[in-house]
Amino acid sequence: MSIVPAPFLFRATLSVPRIDALPRATEPLLELPESCRVPFPSSLSGNAPFSELRMAWNRDGLAVSVRVQGTMGMPAAHPDTPETSDGVRVWIDTRNTQNIHRASRYCHLFHILPVGGGDSGLEPCVRQIPVPRASEDAPEASSDAFLQSSTVSKTEWQVDTWFPAETLYGFDPERLGRLSFYCHVRDKHLGHDFFSVGEDFPFAADPSLWSTLELVSAD
Repeated sequence: MSIVPAPFLFRATLSVPRIDALPRATEPLLELPESCRVPFPSSLSGNAPFSELRMAWNRDGLAVSVRVQGTMGMPAAHPDTPETSDGVRVWIDTRNTQNIHRASRYCHLFHILPVGGGDSGLEPCVRQIPVPRASEDAPEASSDAFLQSSTVSKTEWQVDTWFPAETLYGFDPERLGRLSFYCHVRDKHLGHDFFSVGEDFPFAADPSLWSTLELVSAD
């Protein structure tokens, strides 16, 4: 039996549809349909993800929605300690470079938290941090630039985030058509969902381990 995980044996390319009517002017912020579901390549190793990822794009930005079901308590998160919080880490390379092992200025890392923001600490929030060992850091976006909504309960949580184009340095979806992407979902009760390869590989710092998102249009 091979000790190399199945997601490491190939480079996944996954489709993300274009939806021009985003973000929505009223709640819900995104309400992405089933056609926006993005599968986890890690499932090829026999892992059943506990989280669901849906994504969409248009020329103005990128939509990311993550839902976690079957947890056993309210999510706990704090923007000062995002790495140990319930939430999602998202890596995005707007140039889909794939052949570099240290992040460029086009590579971004965001912590998306379902709670922890606002004066009450009950609102969602985004924190951008540099990609570890990057050769050059991406410009830091203002935390006020992101649009978010979340729903939380003792059995599930969902956080929806709209990344305006200006928060993703080099974002040019109509001309380039592809992004590199990785995500890691953490829930203190359910554990960890890794998008493809897991912690045995340096995905946090190495863009060559991220998957490709193909930004497709309906026509």
